[in-house]
Amino acid sequence: GGEGPHSCGQEPSLEPMTDLGEETRYLEDIEEGTIRCGETEVTADDIVEFGEQFDPLPIHTDPEAAAESRYDGIIASGYHTLSLSVRLLVDAVRSKRAVVAGVGIDDVRWHAPVRPGDTITVETTVLGTRPSESDPSVGVVHERIVAKKRDGTEVLTLENHELVERRDPDVDTAAADSAPGPGR
Repeated sequence: GGEGPHSCGQEPSLEPMTDLGEETRYLEDIEEGTIRCGETEVTADDIVEFGEQFDPLPIHTDPEAAAESRYDGIIASGYHTLSLSVRLLVDAVRSKRAVVAGVGIDDVRWHAPVRPGDTITVETTVLGTRPSESDPSVGVVHERIVAKKRDGTEVLTLENHELVERRDPDVDTAAADSAPGPGR
């Protein structure tokens, strides 16, 4: 582990990442369905800045070299698209949840390049929720996240799993764990 703005010299906390208030949504409050999380425009400066710091390939950082590539111009790093999507998700959805931590991301796919001037929109669809098998105080939210350009072209898809606090961790989870349904 190095020193610097992106290093972590301490153990991660399992405390919620949100400021719990009256609008806090616990596992039991999260329903299946789709939520539109907003949109953001991507500029050439944004693409180059992110690329230089995190994914310094010429297709992300050098407009002249990118013009000679198969992409015929500069494109955003897939990780930039993913990061922008996460920000929209946090602003629209996760900041209202009693999120404890991310558990994992599956099936990340970049379907089309994001170019300067593109506006991407993000939607999340809750596919299911379930109490944790190992910790009755939390549960897992399973969602599918899709980022698209304004013309409907999908640029990013993934499935996300996150730990969310339960409203009443002392409830009997045996019935919930054995009930049929999505995510169980």
